[in-house]
Amino acid sequence: MRLSSNDYKAERKQMQSADGNVILKYSSSRLQKIRKKHPERYVHMKKKGETRVRISRSALPSGNELALMADLPDRVAAEELAGLYYQRWEIEKKYHTLKNKMKFESVTGKASVYVYQDFWAQVLVYNMVQDIRNSADGETAALGRKNGNKYPMHTNENIAAGLFKEAMLKLLLEQEEKKRIRKLNELQAEMERYVVPKRERPSKERRKNISNKYKNNQKSSF
Repeated sequence: MRLSSNDYKAERKQMQSADGNVILKYSSSRLQKIRKKHPERYVHMKKKGETRVRISRSALPSGNELALMADLPDRVAAEELAGLYYQRWEIEKKYHTLKNKMKFESVTGKASVYVYQDFWAQVLVYNMVQDIRNSADGETAALGRKNGNKYPMHTNENIAAGLFKEAMLKLLLEQEEKKRIRKLNELQAEMERYVVPKRERPSKERRKNISNKYKNNQKSSF
């Protein structure tokens, strides 16, 4: 997991190198935060007293620090640790798309049958969007290399989902295969018009602002 600049500051100051093991003491102040929400975990942690973890620090392209906490052994190099984090981050981004862009948690009923129905429907739609995006991204990346772009280019996921929303029913209801293929190609071409650079590593420090969850620049696309 990635740490913010305020997480475990005292322990990080005591580190002798950029990558090493630290002991996290379960102080009263830390345990009080857990006691209210997770009483069973509180009892276990109070009895245990401390936990040994690994913290690895490195510099982002912007100059800010990237601090990762893990329980992986030292034989996993720090560079590998950062690589694993970014692979996991890609998965987290997909959950973000499902939850916040495609309204994954907005179900049509409380009964379990409705929850399951909406769940699988959203997964199906998401996979269909990504299938078309994969083809579009291949064309976009090739064009970006040809134009000498600094970063690899890929389609804008938010806009792609919105475009798919408008075209999906027309595609599914089209009886003639040739027309259906033509409309699918038109949809992919439209997605390719909206591209953004794909940066491998985040350049900024993570900041949370829960009071501004519904931003003007993050309107629902689906």
